[in-house]
Amino acid sequence: MSATAADTLVGQEALTDVKSEQIRILFAAVPASLLSILLSSLVLCVVQWPVVDPATIIAWFCGTNLLSVARYLCYRQFRRIDRGRTVAGHWFRLAIVTSAASGLSWGIGGFLLFPEHSPVHQMFLAFVVAGICAGAITTLSAIVEASRAFVLFALLPVLVKINLLENEVTLAMTGLTFLFMIMILVSAQRLNQTIVESLEVRLARELAEQKVRYQAQFDALTDLPNRRLLLSTLRQEIAKAERHRRFGAVLFVDLDRFKAINDSLGHAVGDDLLVQVAARISARLREEDTVGRLGGDEFVVLLPEVGEDEDAAGAHALRIADDIRLRFKQPFEIHGHEIHLTISSGVALYPCGVSADDLLKYADVAMYEAKNAGRDAIRLFSRDMQEAVNQQRAIEKGLRDALAGDEFELYFQPQYDSWRRVIGAEALLRWNHPVHGVTTPGQFIEVAELTGLIVPIGEWVLRSACAHLERLRGTLRLSVNVSPRQFGDPDFVAEFERILADTGADPARLKFEITEGLAIANLEHTIETMQQLREIGVSFSVDDFGTGYSSLNYLHRLPVDELKIDQSFVRDISERAENAVIVDTIIVMAQQLKLAVVAEGIETEAELDYLRSRRCDRFQGYLFSHPLPFDRFIAET
Repeated sequence: MSATAADTLVGQEALTDVKSEQIRILFAAVPASLLSILLSSLVLCVVQWPVVDPATIIAWFCGTNLLSVARYLCYRQFRRIDRGRTVAGHWFRLAIVTSAASGLSWGIGGFLLFPEHSPVHQMFLAFVVAGICAGAITTLSAIVEASRAFVLFALLPVLVKINLLENEVTLAMTGLTFLFMIMILVSAQRLNQTIVESLEVRLARELAEQKVRYQAQFDALTDLPNRRLLLSTLRQEIAKAERHRRFGAVLFVDLDRFKAINDSLGHAVGDDLLVQVAARISARLREEDTVGRLGGDEFVVLLPEVGEDEDAAGAHALRIADDIRLRFKQPFEIHGHEIHLTISSGVALYPCGVSADDLLKYADVAMYEAKNAGRDAIRLFSRDMQEAVNQQRAIEKGLRDALAGDEFELYFQPQYDSWRRVIGAEALLRWNHPVHGVTTPGQFIEVAELTGLIVPIGEWVLRSACAHLERLRGTLRLSVNVSPRQFGDPDFVAEFERILADTGADPARLKFEITEGLAIANLEHTIETMQQLREIGVSFSVDDFGTGYSSLNYLHRLPVDELKIDQSFVRDISERAENAVIVDTIIVMAQQLKLAVVAEGIETEAELDYLRSRRCDRFQGYLFSHPLPFDRFIAET
């Protein structure tokens, strides 16, 4: 990960740990403490000068303040330690030792500068030592051992000196001094407890805030930057590239067929595989490069400064992308499984006059070109691809406007039985485009799927179909296509029930058409959802059967009622033997499973005759009718 990404983690004012902060608090008070010691010792020496031997006074004053100089040098050395680092244990011990030495120097002063025959000077000395001890509580209580050491070493020599006097007030002075020492030590303990609890609360809060910041910017599984941090870093790199007039590159990396691995071996294996993939990509990168995970099996690599001109930069980025691709030739060993995996990569260069979000889309488009080329490939984004992106964006905007402006409409294509009686219809979406006129889903449905607009569009289709169902005569049934993303929505069943309540539609006259890919993408979820819908009254048809997996393994488990033969097999069925074999097989298999069969895309009498001879149940196609607006459908059927 680049330094740019790493710098976003924790501010320089964050705590490292409570003990380190205790040491910092104590050392931070050293300058004020030393100034207080200098002034107090100077005043004490001046006052005691007439009643104590001057040589003793000078020796004590020099020794005390030389110790202060040593403490100041320790303080200066401590200040050089980085604020974000944990402070080593020897600083904790040094804080206690220097505090004890300072207390001892005042204890020695209390002993040596104590005049035996001047009560006034004795009182002044006791006042100064008591004041120094009280001050030490405020500056040293961050480390209770340091405050205890200072007080004990400062007061015990004074107690000894008082007891050596052997006069009528010795016992009272000893008791008061001892009582004062106890009070000071208790106060130090309480103050230390308050400081430590405050630091613990602050550290817990900062750790929680740090965790929130981390989770907002990093992927929980791989510890790589997520989309938010990637885009922030990419914006900075684009600005830097524009200033330095050098090209960078974005690699959009997608794992090929990862879903099949995840579904077959389980999510635990899939998660471990993603972690190893992240490590394998990172191993090829430079220190200044950044790799992140967008989600799922999508990774993005930021490559700053890959060339001074566009051609050289593109060639350099493609070499790096190919090096990463080749690293996946070695299989992954996960939970006893040997997993072979390939990747498809798209490369986009910057700066190119677009935002970071659009640059990611460019790389994404190039990646899909690599997948379309057969996977295990790399593609560099080109202007032709840009035109496709612009077209996609125009369609996306148009779809959003269509939803807001009620530009969608349902057409209905009748379905017939063997006697050419209308038994139902399939509801087909049309877009009444303000410029291009009536537009079929083939021109926009892929964009709807990619952008997630398929969910609100699918909801509109379902609601509109239910509203039209009440106007269908007799027992005609209506088939409605349901997209994989819409069907996979956890709220799909509840939303459908709300639509039924709003429209009053009879669910028994509805049939949901699902694709084979939808059925096995998450088989257990699909079965559970279908069972819930069947309890409501809905029946199911497998659409475009034969173009996907066509596996009995899932077909016998799904609560379906019907198979719908794709029109690509129906076309020219009487002339193309391979199509006839496939259709015959599907019909026989359906009959054995007691499923109805619908053939769509019938355009000739020859195709109809062949299907009727094979006892196909229902028929749909241009031979009978094109899809019609609802009013025409009602009038003609």
